[in-house]
Amino acid sequence: MNKSPLAAFFLSFIPGAGHAYLGRPFRTIFYGGTFFGAIGLLFFLEITVNFLDESFIYFLLFIAGAAWFINMMDMILILVSGKVQRTGAAVPPAYGDFSGSDPMSASVTLERQQEKSRTILLSFIPGLGHMSLGLMQRGITYLISFAGLFAIITFLSIIMNSGSLLIFLLVLPVIWIHCMFDAIQHLHAKQNGLPLVDRSLFEDLESNIASGRKNKVLAIALSIFPGAGHLYLGLQKRGLQLMGGFLLSIYIMDNLRLSLFFFLLPLFWCYAFFDALQQTSRYERQALSDDPLLPQLVPYQRWFGLGLLGFGLYYLLDRIAAEVTSRISNEIYSQYMQIKYMLPTAVIAFIMIIIGMRLAFGTKMAKPSVPPAALPAAAYDDKREEEIR
Repeated sequence: MNKSPLAAFFLSFIPGAGHAYLGRPFRTIFYGGTFFGAIGLLFFLEITVNFLDESFIYFLLFIAGAAWFINMMDMILILVSGKVQRTGAAVPPAYGDFSGSDPMSASVTLERQQEKSRTILLSFIPGLGHMSLGLMQRGITYLISFAGLFAIITFLSIIMNSGSLLIFLLVLPVIWIHCMFDAIQHLHAKQNGLPLVDRSLFEDLESNIASGRKNKVLAIALSIFPGAGHLYLGLQKRGLQLMGGFLLSIYIMDNLRLSLFFFLLPLFWCYAFFDALQQTSRYERQALSDDPLLPQLVPYQRWFGLGLLGFGLYYLLDRIAAEVTSRISNEIYSQYMQIKYMLPTAVIAFIMIIIGMRLAFGTKMAKPSVPPAALPAAAYDDKREEEIR
């Protein structure tokens, strides 16, 4: 049977499945039974027992989490050590039959496949894949950047008691994806006989900025946050509209309690991400045009400005009214909070009614006018008289 190391790794996210794929029944039963046994017991007790001790719930969750973690570490150690390729049941399909071929060439190809699998698996922890290729300085840069940024953001969030700072953790997937692609590029260069230069990530960024060229991998990685990839490519208008629209949508939906429309956020994100992919693919092949996202809204910039002024006045008056009513009376303050709670719902309902009526009973499309040359002379004279009147 032919086995794929990457398939075994991804199957290991289900405890025991990856080991079952590699034909290891004891590990399959142990990891799978421990994980699903703890989860199943917890589910059964939640249904049958009226009161379940909270500490026992945490204990079962700890057992399940530990089983999953040890299962993943065991699989990673097996794949990195190369034992999978050396077993007869795990030879890759392209190298399963060496009959009629050069054994030396097949051995080199198998060694390259092992190195590729090892580098990809180690790159799941940023920097380790580069270190396995001998790029110590570059690997340490990725590892410190990833771990240090995570530690700083978490520390500031705890110290300032502000969960909103955790939104900056979205930078971590950018670093992770860029690290993964960079490790694969250096691996291909090494296997093609090209020399590897061990320099830090910041030296590469500095050279790219000095040359004026853009890194496509970094542009794709930055596109995880809507608009950031566009800004990196120099599309300022489009990037600011996408980033501002995404953040403003989250803020408005959260403050106005519009959870009904949260399903629109993934659609917005997917549009921004794939638009960034298209712009990146056009880079260096043609000049990029910084067109607005919705050019139809450009004539209505004045109305958007008035809307922002209205929001600013609303929040200013809200702060003043809440402070004044709380000092006057608790009853008046509670009534004000009820009105404040109902007001956004009423405003949004009114706007939706207006938009719905506009779409349902709006003006019909105007018929195309007939050019004067196509009209008979008498009809043209009658039309001119009507216009004069």
